[in-house]
Amino acid sequence: MTQTSDTPWYTQFFKRDYLRIYGHTLQQDRTDLETQFAIHALGIQPHHHILDLCCGQGRHSIALAKTGLKVTGIDLSQEMLTIAQSTADESDIPLSLHQADMRNLPNAMSNQFDAVINMFSSFGYLESENDDQQVLHQIHKVLKPGGKLLMDLLNREWVIINNEEFDWHQHQDGRIVLERRQLDLATSTNHLTYTELLPDGTRNQLSDLHMRLYTLTELTKMLATAGLTLQTTYGNFQSEPYTVNTRRMIVIAEKTT
Repeated sequence: MTQTSDTPWYTQFFKRDYLRIYGHTLQQDRTDLETQFAIHALGIQPHHHILDLCCGQGRHSIALAKTGLKVTGIDLSQEMLTIAQSTADESDIPLSLHQADMRNLPNAMSNQFDAVINMFSSFGYLESENDDQQVLHQIHKVLKPGGKLLMDLLNREWVIINNEEFDWHQHQDGRIVLERRQLDLATSTNHLTYTELLPDGTRNQLSDLHMRLYTLTELTKMLATAGLTLQTTYGNFQSEPYTVNTRRMIVIAEKTT
């Protein structure tokens, strides 16, 4: 698939291509583990209101709502939101879903949430670092005083240590997805391209992905600029401490100003 030069890459990627590439990794046991970790790490209580920012197809939103929590999901992709709503409706799960750009969250949501979660490397996709900084300001806006943020990010140091240019995965339906990674150290951006090979030999070029990877030092400063204070950092969803050798960088921050 191709995209016009004036169309942000993520508006194309976060449609069906996203699920075609990563769907096999998004199993229910993984979602349950991540959801229970978030509840514990954020100190979420039954009366709390949670925002799932970049909720995608709603796997965390729905899992949290199943526990009885009041959950709102926001995503830019209407296609992903439609999937989320359909899944919630099938199980009669109350879920409030909204389409919005994470750089400009509705003013009506100001000071409305006890916690915000931002899962599965959903930060660092925008056009500039200033855009990413604006997202953190918006998170600050919608959090209640003392509210907390969980950001689940890919660990830049781990990526550098374990960088492999090529990878592939065969899906249960026989498709093979080839992945090429080009890590630009000057911009700290990982550029990924995907090619899909179908069982009949058809070759499809899927949407590209471009991910800005932040160091913990950089992110801590960005959080502080937005009025959010870093509390702790984990390396995985089993509460392992963050190190250069952990694949994830899971940040917990609090609205302090």
